[in-house]
Amino acid sequence: MSPDQFLHPADALPNAVITASQTRKIAFLVGSPLSMQERADAPQVPGVNAMLELIREHVPAQFQARFDSDRAHIKSNAYQWAMHFVQGVGDKKVAERVVREAVLRARLDRQRDGAATDDQLDQDYKGWALPPATEHLGKLLVNKADKFGPVLTTNFDPLISASVKMAGGDPHHTIVVDDSPFGHTTLSSSSTHIIHLHGYWHHSPTLHTSVQIARERKRVVAELIQILQDHTLVVVGYGGWADVFTQTLATIDGDRHKDVDILWAFYNKEDDAVVEARYRNLFDKVPNLRGNKGLRCYSGINCHEFFPELRRQFGESIAPQPASPSTVRQPPPPSIPITSTSRAPGPATTPPSSAAKPPEPVPSASDRTASPSVPKTDGTGSPPKSGSRRILPFAAAALIAGGVAAVWPSPSKGVSNDVFVVQTPRNLRPIQPPPPTTTAPVPVPASTLRSVRQQHQVVAASDAERGARVSQLPRGRYAFVPMSAFPTYSANTPIYGPIQEGIELHRALSDGSLYLVGYADAPTITALGYPNPAPIVITPTPSNRRAQVASIPVTRMATAEVRMDKGARVLVLHLN
Repeated sequence: MSPDQFLHPADALPNAVITASQTRKIAFLVGSPLSMQERADAPQVPGVNAMLELIREHVPAQFQARFDSDRAHIKSNAYQWAMHFVQGVGDKKVAERVVREAVLRARLDRQRDGAATDDQLDQDYKGWALPPATEHLGKLLVNKADKFGPVLTTNFDPLISASVKMAGGDPHHTIVVDDSPFGHTTLSSSSTHIIHLHGYWHHSPTLHTSVQIARERKRVVAELIQILQDHTLVVVGYGGWADVFTQTLATIDGDRHKDVDILWAFYNKEDDAVVEARYRNLFDKVPNLRGNKGLRCYSGINCHEFFPELRRQFGESIAPQPASPSTVRQPPPPSIPITSTSRAPGPATTPPSSAAKPPEPVPSASDRTASPSVPKTDGTGSPPKSGSRRILPFAAAALIAGGVAAVWPSPSKGVSNDVFVVQTPRNLRPIQPPPPTTTAPVPVPASTLRSVRQQHQVVAASDAERGARVSQLPRGRYAFVPMSAFPTYSANTPIYGPIQEGIELHRALSDGSLYLVGYADAPTITALGYPNPAPIVITPTPSNRRAQVASIPVTRMATAEVRMDKGARVLVLHLN
């Protein structure tokens, strides 16, 4: 490795883009982080960890044990490996079904969608949840059409097209899965060209495996070279797969007469040596581009912050806005058996983002204003069935102090007593929870998720730290545990990056204590101050009903159940 630094700081990138736009139009290459929300509980196209779980659901039962065993040894390109596996044991259309299901998780209201066709959903641009980066990219493409476009993307979803429509523009998307030219597409002066390099979510093949992605496409390479010669290319949220774009870079690198200008944004804020090692396969293909500054690299770029900042620096007014309904997750929940026990069953055996995905990961961000809850559905347009609505009986306990009696709060009042046991992630083994300790720390009071993270002095676990066990979560980190894992929670329970219905788990920096962090109602927050509270109900998602943040020491948890409350899954904790 060269001792010279090659990474530029994050705040230098917007100025570099502005400067470049004075002489050439700016094109973008973007990947999966633009389809992922800042919040784990918002509707979005899944990141790689959730994609791996989704892929596994499409693996025939007799091959799932082998999938789990092989997956434990995969250190890189896990998504490509998983798609290769499922395509080998399933039918030839299985990848398209996985992609369709993943993309539809970015719909705002699956119940409202009803029986709409894929074509209708594709055109219903107001029905898609737009992450901040995608929303601001669309506005940039429309409001500064003389300076920006086209957009190249490896994503299958229609979110960029939807963002352009929402901004008042006219998107035209081209799907490129074979070796055919696309540069002669006739566009109107107001159109924005969006080029899907790996396929599209419906009516199109999609490319996933290493063999599919890496196959030679000479005419596509020629088209990409033309774009690079005519534009400055800004790369955001793309991890440098061994695909047609890196083939193009290798071709250009061997021809020193081609004048290109590529600004490459890396998410991780790391030393040059770390980035050099992590992306060695990419950098080995472009030694000349790096040497003549045809490739300039920037670290610490969060796409959800970069695009609004770029708009600001181009003089656009960006007023603070409350969170849109896209912050309410609306995935199709799995079928859930009704049972009379509160224990979770043994293992029946959540991608791209962040991205242990091929592209760069996106961590969950700080709080955004909670939006009204959206009814969840089972993916077919029908509301989930929650069984009978029997109200939990609560006995009021009279606390007499100084002759004054107080009534005990009941935070779980109104929760259905029918217990819904959610299937645990397949890589979790049922392990008896450790015995509770005799002394329990006082819960940390907090008004927002951001403040409780600050109180515990935690930041998101790194990509390398995710997938480990609870006992391996370092001090000063937080990760996520699925609600379905808590009935069998132990030190061996795996942790994840942002996942659907995941409760935050914090390991405090000061003393290493573990805390469960979720959203609760006011009576629950009050009850946590008592030595023997009634069952505590928390959720991973804020709502009008449960909007306060509860921080609960893990040492207080005696048992846990997953139940349904008015169509939403909740975690019911019994504390010591």
